[in-house]
Amino acid sequence: MSRLPEQIPLFGPASLVVATPFDGATPFDGARSAPGPSLSGLRLAVLGSGSGGNSLVIETATGRLLVDAGFSSRELVRRLRRIGIDPASLDGVLLTHEHGDHCRGAIRFARRFGLPVHASAGTARAPELQALAPRSVVRCGRMFEAGGFTIEPFAVSHDAREPLGYTLEDPDGFRVGVVSDLGARTRLAWSRLRDLDVLVLETNHDLEMLRNGPYPWALKQRVAGRHGHLSNDEAAAGIVELVSDRLRCVVLYHLSTTNNLPALALAAVGEALERVGSRARVVVTEQERPTGWIRAQTDQEGAAPGSQIR
Repeated sequence: MSRLPEQIPLFGPASLVVATPFDGATPFDGARSAPGPSLSGLRLAVLGSGSGGNSLVIETATGRLLVDAGFSSRELVRRLRRIGIDPASLDGVLLTHEHGDHCRGAIRFARRFGLPVHASAGTARAPELQALAPRSVVRCGRMFEAGGFTIEPFAVSHDAREPLGYTLEDPDGFRVGVVSDLGARTRLAWSRLRDLDVLVLETNHDLEMLRNGPYPWALKQRVAGRHGHLSNDEAAAGIVELVSDRLRCVVLYHLSTTNNLPALALAAVGEALERVGSRARVVVTEQERPTGWIRAQTDQEGAAPGSQIR
């Protein structure tokens, strides 16, 4: 197992934090909740992330989307309501790929609330999703509009039929990138993840924990392979290429409960950001409960996207 640092820095160029679970202060009360003028800038909340299921909601003043639906429909509803969101107020669902921990509840959830589902042709053809309707087939590199966002899908390296990452930009120019499962830092993916306000990035495993852990050898090779999952160290090495003055927050996603620890992921990525002087916060997500809301805008009132956070 990787040795933990003696002390994780809590202050300095990079601020390391564990995502605060939603405190229930404004739970869903049965009324339709919709983005409105009071919402300033883009924000997102991760409903849960890990091998047991992945999903996040992202919204701006003009719309709201669910990215992946890796929990049952009932559990998605429960988690959305926990953060104060009426599922009926969503404008659609984006799917990254067809694996169960990303699409488990997609069919039933979309049918229940009459939501369009956006996915690649390969994902849409998967047996698990044959009954999915209505659906919108999206193509790598072709931007489209949904839920008030301009969305660009791009190919990622993973052992699925046609997996995608996404960048989403709201009408005010705030940008978030989501890459949940990828075995390698490809030139294409990294070119699309530049100039973001928030980056949701996989940190699936610590390589030493994976090597010494209980998985069968073939599964270890798959996880660590080019079409598997990104390790803490690979994510840390890649994040320095994506740092810019506007990057406000890095959200660590899809942590393995068997082969990783939040402290290891935080230390790896946080130390990489500190080395290059980034002031971006690092937020680690959990499998069992949603995060609080993560905002894309800077702390400076009225600051434009891309402003330096001080």
